[in-house]
Amino acid sequence: MTLLKQTDLILFSINDIREIETKVAAENPGKSLMKKAGKATAALAKKLIENNVHPVLIVAGPGNNGGGACAAAADLAKDGYQVIVVLCADPATYSEGGKKYFEKALSRKVIFKNSNSLTSLLKQDFSLIIDGLFGIGLHRPIAGIEKEVVLHINDYAKETHVPVLSIDVPSGLNADTGAIVRSETEEGVCVKADYTITFLGNKLGLHTADGKDYAGTVIISDLDVEPTAQTDRSPKLNAPASFHFTLPRRNHNSHKGNFGQVAIIGGAKGMVGASILAGRTALFAGAGKVTIGFLSQAPSFDILHPEIMCHDADQMTMRYDVIVIGPGLGTSEAAKLLLSDALRSNASLVIDADALNLISMDESLQDALRHRNAASVLTPHPLEAARLLQESTETIQSNRPQHGLALAKKFNATVILKGSGSIICDQQGQLRVNTSGNAGLATGGTGDVLAGLCGALLGQGLSAFDAAQLATWLHGQAADDLLKKGNGPVGMSPSELPFAIRHCLNNLIKHNGKYASHQL
Repeated sequence: MTLLKQTDLILFSINDIREIETKVAAENPGKSLMKKAGKATAALAKKLIENNVHPVLIVAGPGNNGGGACAAAADLAKDGYQVIVVLCADPATYSEGGKKYFEKALSRKVIFKNSNSLTSLLKQDFSLIIDGLFGIGLHRPIAGIEKEVVLHINDYAKETHVPVLSIDVPSGLNADTGAIVRSETEEGVCVKADYTITFLGNKLGLHTADGKDYAGTVIISDLDVEPTAQTDRSPKLNAPASFHFTLPRRNHNSHKGNFGQVAIIGGAKGMVGASILAGRTALFAGAGKVTIGFLSQAPSFDILHPEIMCHDADQMTMRYDVIVIGPGLGTSEAAKLLLSDALRSNASLVIDADALNLISMDESLQDALRHRNAASVLTPHPLEAARLLQESTETIQSNRPQHGLALAKKFNATVILKGSGSIICDQQGQLRVNTSGNAGLATGGTGDVLAGLCGALLGQGLSAFDAAQLATWLHGQAADDLLKKGNGPVGMSPSELPFAIRHCLNNLIKHNGKYASHQL
C-alpha cells in the first residue's frame, strides 16, 4: 500500500533525485537535507512506536544514508527514546553533515555498537528497526558482514513481528528498476521493510518487481523542497488519480453499436476456456457485441452467457472494431494465418499469449505488427516479453521499465508488461506503474481476463494507452476487492474477476473517477 498525494504520483529516477539535490545545494547552501531527512524519519518512527517502551534499533551504513540514520537517532534521543545504533561504517568517512549528526547522537547518549554485536543485540526486544544501511547510490550486491546484517534483521523481524522502517529505499533495492541489486556471481539481499520513507520524490523501483514485496507502505517526504514540475512524459503511478481521460459513460440514447464489436480469436483444442474467459470479460466490461472465433469446433453457444456469439474462426472476417487474438490460440499453421489476417486488418488489436509467441518466431509477423496504422496493445508476461526481445526472463525482470519501453518502441505498440507492478507504456515513451492487484492474480487465466477487458475498453472509444491504463488498474482492483471479501489470494479464480470488474468499472464511473473503496 502507498500513502500518496497527487504530486506523489510522479516517479523519479536516481538521476532526477541527484539533480534535485545538486540544485538545492546550489540555491540554498545552508539548507541541510540530511537534517530534514533525519527529522522526517524520526517523526514517522514515533508514530510507529506509539506506546512501545522497548529501544529503537538503527542500522547505519556509509554515505548520506548513514548520516541521515544518525540524524534520526539524535532526534529520537532528544525526545527521550532509547536508541541503539549498529554502525556499519567508519564515521570518519562521513560527509561533514554526517559527522555532525554522529557527534550529536553521541552527545545525546545514543548507544553505538559495531556490526559484530548485532547477533547478541537481537536477543533483546525492540520497538522498531530503522534501516539506514544503503540508499539509492548502491551499485553492488550487499555482501560480507553487511549481508549478514540484512539477513539477521529480516529473520528477527519475521520472528518477532517488529516493524522495519527503511530510509529512502530498502537497503539492497535498485530504486530505478525495483530489482534487488545483484551480479553474475552474487545473488544479493535486501532489507524487507514494512514502511519506507522516501525523500524528494517517489521512486519507480519501490512499485514494481521486488519493490512491491520489500518496500512495504511507501511514505514520501519532500523535505520542504518544491516538487519538480510534472510533464506528460514523466513516469507516473497508474491509479484513478492519474487518469486524464474520459471514462466510458453511456447516453440514454445509445445502442450496442456505440460500444464496440469485439471479436476474440483463439480457443484451440484443449484451450477453449481461455477464449471464453476473454469473451465473458469483454461482455461484463461493456462491449456492445462479443463474438468468439474458435480454432477447435465452435460450441453452439455459451451456456452461461448465450448473448456471446460463437463461430468457427476460419469462417470469421476481420471486420470488427476490436480483435483480441491469442487466448487459447495455439501455435498451429491455422493460428498463424489468422494472426496474419488480424495484423493486416484495420481493427484495433489486443495481442496476447500464443499470438505473442507466434510473432516472436516470425519476422514477417513482426514487420506486419510494426507497420500497422490501427492501435495495437501487447499484453506479455515476462517470459513472452523475453521471447519477443530475444532475452532471458531474468534480464527482463532485472529492469522491467526499460524492457517494457523497448517492446513498445520495437513493435510500435502500447505494452502491458504483466507482473508485480505491471508496466504500461507506449511507443512515445509514456510509462505508468500499476498500483492495484495482489498475488491472487498469479494463476492461469487471469491474463485472458485482462486481454478481454482491454478489448472492451478499446471498443468503447478509449485510446490504446488509456485503455491499457484503465484495464490494468481495473483488473488489479477487482482482485483487491475479492481479497477484501476473503476470496483470495489463495484459490482466487479468474472466473470471479469479470463480475468484480463490472462492479469496479461502474463504481469508478459513478464517482467521477474516484473509486470509493480504493486506497493507493
